[in-house]
Amino acid sequence: MRERNAIDGRANDLGREVDRGLQTHDPIADISAQVYAATGPAMFATLTARRDERFEAALVSVQLASDIPALQRAVSGLLEPYGLRHAVYHALRIPHAAINQEVIAFTYPSDWVSHYLSRRYYTIDPVVRAGERSMVPVDWATLDKSPPAVRRLFDEAAEAGLGKHGLTIPIRGPFGDQAIFTVTSNATDRDWQALKSDYVRDMQIIGNYIHARVLGLRNASPPGHVPALSSREREALQWAAAGKTIDETATILRLSPSAVRTYLDSARHKLDCLTKPQAVARAMQLGLI
Repeated sequence: MRERNAIDGRANDLGREVDRGLQTHDPIADISAQVYAATGPAMFATLTARRDERFEAALVSVQLASDIPALQRAVSGLLEPYGLRHAVYHALRIPHAAINQEVIAFTYPSDWVSHYLSRRYYTIDPVVRAGERSMVPVDWATLDKSPPAVRRLFDEAAEAGLGKHGLTIPIRGPFGDQAIFTVTSNATDRDWQALKSDYVRDMQIIGNYIHARVLGLRNASPPGHVPALSSREREALQWAAAGKTIDETATILRLSPSAVRTYLDSARHKLDCLTKPQAVARAMQLGLI
């Protein structure tokens, strides 16, 4: 009975969130509204709770990785819960690393990764170029694949079964480090548009967690000044790490959304990070949250 009441309460809260999203024309809320309308409030609440469990399990798996093989297993563990074809973490630049352009954790076929690196495809790959330049996630559908060499690369990738769709998360750290985290899917075009909103939300944080773990395992983070965060800044980051939105965090902390946003921005600047997911990963790396 208690569980039933909890689900009903969560359903009512989600219904109000969807209504607010529609009024502000939030595209992710628009997709949520479609699912809400199709499933009903109770099932929508259950699905959302399962999504949060999936996300939290992924973060714990990455955090507990004691070596690169364990991190590889954590990345592989994303496929079934998220309905992915593949996931790959590609380090572009790691401080003090002997080599750059290292594909460290992946589910791609090993022979494809060897082929990709031996052919130096990263020098022409628009996914890598977009990841180096972009500040936001990159949908492969937006990339220019018209040059013959690029067309050949994507043709070979399709033959290797890498996936019909791809989403790449750019990752930048405070020490000049840079990486990309990519997930691929064989979903239909229509389903991909809906799934992508979920992937953007979760994979930005998961990708930065993986990057922070790689730096820790490689001892690639130089010792430096650890900024002092206020208790509110740490709380805001902790709830962001748990996947909560600004509005959800505001409700939990009994603050206004603008106050939560201010605390997150302040923490981000103190941590010398460009995005919220980077700030969350950096704070975890420094043991601040």
